[in-house]
Amino acid sequence: MAKRNLFGTDGVRGVVNTQITSKLALSLGAAASIYFDGRLAQRTNRTIAIAWDPRVSSEMLAAALGAGFMETGVSVDYLGVLPTPGLALILARDTRYMAGAMISASHNPPEYNGIKFFGPGGHKLADADEETIEGNLGLVELGNPSRVHGDEVGGAHRVENAREEYMAFVRQNNPGLSLEGIRIVVDGAHGATSYTTPALLRQLGAQVIEMNTDQDGKLINKDCGSTHPGAVATRVVAEKADVGVAHDGDGDRVIMVDRIGRRVSGDVMLYVMALGLAGEGRLTGNTVVGTVLTNLGLEKALEPHGIRLERTSVGDRYILDRLNEGGFVLGGEESGHIINMYQNVTGDGLATTLAVLGYLVRTGRDLSEIVDEVELYPQIAENVRVKDNSIASCPEFVAAVEAARMELGNAARLVVRPSGTEPLVRIFLEGKDTERLTALADRLKCVLLSASQQGEE
Repeated sequence: MAKRNLFGTDGVRGVVNTQITSKLALSLGAAASIYFDGRLAQRTNRTIAIAWDPRVSSEMLAAALGAGFMETGVSVDYLGVLPTPGLALILARDTRYMAGAMISASHNPPEYNGIKFFGPGGHKLADADEETIEGNLGLVELGNPSRVHGDEVGGAHRVENAREEYMAFVRQNNPGLSLEGIRIVVDGAHGATSYTTPALLRQLGAQVIEMNTDQDGKLINKDCGSTHPGAVATRVVAEKADVGVAHDGDGDRVIMVDRIGRRVSGDVMLYVMALGLAGEGRLTGNTVVGTVLTNLGLEKALEPHGIRLERTSVGDRYILDRLNEGGFVLGGEESGHIINMYQNVTGDGLATTLAVLGYLVRTGRDLSEIVDEVELYPQIAENVRVKDNSIASCPEFVAAVEAARMELGNAARLVVRPSGTEPLVRIFLEGKDTERLTALADRLKCVLLSASQQGEE
């Protein structure tokens, strides 16, 4: 099977009209159609659901992607602006769709966009499936063998109530939850949650203060949302709110803020949710699934409660794979991308918010009190921009990394990971001696940049 060159860790992603073009979207639609037809057409309707976030380029790419499907005779339902977990949940609950596609670049800035595919049940495709679709692009470029003629092409239909359908599903998953008397600041990052999160929180009785919820596609993720929680933290303190909620552009993440303005990471939210599920006897295997980057402090905080942490490679698909393999129900990442199998089969920022708030309501506890229970170890993260991520495999850098690990021993952790979506190599260190970790990060960064510059010569 051909190696993936186009698909990264979360679909196809890049700068619009550079890496991501309408021509590529058209071809991907046809290539994906060949794949889905071969696997699913005999068992489901030949209809694809397409949703998007509010980026300026999203509707252009959605139209092109849909045309690629329609030229093969597949019909397309356009669901409009919808959080990624909304598409996944609709696919999980609605059997009329053969598959789905999301147009979004998640937490990336406005000039980026991307395409990721979902199979029946709302599951993202496995690496091997994406390899097959990428291989089908060659067939499309040579002349799409699945193209139909005349009036056999697929039709297009615009679905007007997808957001309301998603919110209804989320509410059904949280029966009896009341947020009366809770004051919440919501930062929508100008993205797909700008309507859904404030609306559902208000339906449940919360007092909501909105910021960055105008769905301005030119501002999505810019100095706001889950990647820049300082803004919502300032607003929470100023408004004397109980909690703050900050999403990324497509709503599969959430970072929270406590009443005194402290960032509540995905690791801390996993702790809260694990306690909640364990207390109800629903945390299967008494296990939480994290990644190699999950803070050691979470592992230590869970231990007294008889809960263990398993680690996977970075990426929600690997977390989901382990959840399915082990029969577990809860896993996630520090970024706030958390999968709760009782709520959704992908990261769902709104569902995570309700799970955390539900625990606080049931126990009468304050989020700031719980934050103090998780002593997070200092972490140093360097994102080194390079020409080509493959430079991380060069002998000089590999040797420097091994030397650093030998020096650290068991006192700290070191993880090096090329980005799957950008030309970046991420250097991650965790331990109590921040001065030492910073010096090591600087040393590794210098070796990497030197090797990258030599590679350009």
